[in-house]
Amino acid sequence: MEIKRFFAEKEDFDGKTVKICGEEFMHMTKVLRHKVGYKIIVCLDDGKDYECVLTRINPDFAVAEVEAVKENDCKTKASVTLFQALPKGDKFDFIVQKCVELGAEKIVPFLSRYTNESKFNLSRSKKIAIEACKQCGRSRRADIGELTDFDGMVKQLKDYDLIVMPYENATCGKMGEIKGLKDAERIALIIGSEGGFCVEEADEIKNIGGEIISLGNRILRCETASIVALSLIMYETGELQGI
Repeated sequence: MEIKRFFAEKEDFDGKTVKICGEEFMHMTKVLRHKVGYKIIVCLDDGKDYECVLTRINPDFAVAEVEAVKENDCKTKASVTLFQALPKGDKFDFIVQKCVELGAEKIVPFLSRYTNESKFNLSRSKKIAIEACKQCGRSRRADIGELTDFDGMVKQLKDYDLIVMPYENATCGKMGEIKGLKDAERIALIIGSEGGFCVEEADEIKNIGGEIISLGNRILRCETASIVALSLIMYETGELQGI
């Protein structure tokens, strides 16, 4: 049987046993029907996998005894935050799932001039991110930021040493030509919604030192653009192998 992965809080680990509570406990017991004696992997957001066996299941929490601790090799060399202009419908769910699998450390939704959606469910997005982390074997939870506007997004960019923005009207500039990409430690990737970006927004990012690039001659859907651009970053930084 496949050994399932669960997230727990650091304060619930005493050095020998770990307590699993809340939604992770409910998923473990009500959905997966785990019982005492089942082996699991517990993640504490510290880059390690705690190989455990369930020793007790109470009404509100479960206790697992740690049998082995191993380093988890899923962390990427560069920390990439995807700033995603909020798309319509459930496209953001898809973007979160796939970009977490690709290695995004954080995803921040924002509203731009041509955004046609304003509804955003932070709790739902966090759940999707956690499930994606489990699916791809990550030991650290991907973070989902609060919905902000374009100006709020720009203010957050000061924390990054490289800013990349694919722009549908860009006529030159490729991901592989960006200087310093391979050595960057904190990368901000900015993707538009269905309507793309206006000229003023693109100019503002360029004026603060952002790299404005093209993803090719074909206009991509926003959910395609986020996956393609993040994949290119991961390839250029050595995170995608064999392609």
